[in-house]
Amino acid sequence: MKTLILSINSDIGEAIADHLSKDGHEVFGTYKNNKPKIKVAEDNLFRFDIKDFDSSRYKFWLKSIGEWDLFISCVGTQKPVGKFVDVNINEWVEAVAKNSSYQLAALINAIKERDSKNHADVIFFAGGGTNSANPYYSSYTLGKISLIKAVELLANEIEFMKFTILGPGWVKTKIHEETISAKEKAGENYKKTLDMISNPIKFNPMEKVVEDIMKIVSLPKKLVSGRNFSSVHDDLSIDNLEKLNKLDEDFYKLRRKLNNQ
Repeated sequence: MKTLILSINSDIGEAIADHLSKDGHEVFGTYKNNKPKIKVAEDNLFRFDIKDFDSSRYKFWLKSIGEWDLFISCVGTQKPVGKFVDVNINEWVEAVAKNSSYQLAALINAIKERDSKNHADVIFFAGGGTNSANPYYSSYTLGKISLIKAVELLANEIEFMKFTILGPGWVKTKIHEETISAKEKAGENYKKTLDMISNPIKFNPMEKVVEDIMKIVSLPKKLVSGRNFSSVHDDLSIDNLEKLNKLDEDFYKLRRKLNNQ
């Protein structure tokens, strides 16, 4: 299997890349600043800012990869943290794009340069605020909600691929440093984050996130494509998903509670 990971140097990106590499899969990845710590061939890594999704360099690199089987985007930022009316609006607009449209644009070019209609999987990561308001993290929440709807739209338009998004829950990653830096601007989340870091057993294990990614790749399209899953709360066994699908074919999709009204 040939896998392309955006932000391969993120904690989740490195964990997935390490797992796949040890299983003998070919892994390619982008990084903005620091190269990943895991063993990936130098030629398979590409220094890349996600907002340069349409650059000729990115397209040339994609063309050199050829036909990938799995595309995973680990790009994301919680900044700017704070009340909507107080944050820097330019930073906010850029962050919303980084958390959604830039990733989708990078995917569009990856699909175009792939130049094939053979099956492939595409996986994004969701964040907090899907089922409730998530104060002080508006750019992060709105960007992630956009991705949740995007996978459903793409699953409907591009039939030869599976599009899925997974909420990893609280995982021990560098992204929490953005909340720590924001301090009181993060509201109650500041103390909650400090508590989680001091009690790491409360985190969702990285191994569980990687395991769920591999499950999603192995599952039939009708049960996962266009859907938003939770690594913490959902049973991803095929028996459970088939049961949910019989009850409601729109399960785990972005809907009003009363779907038909």
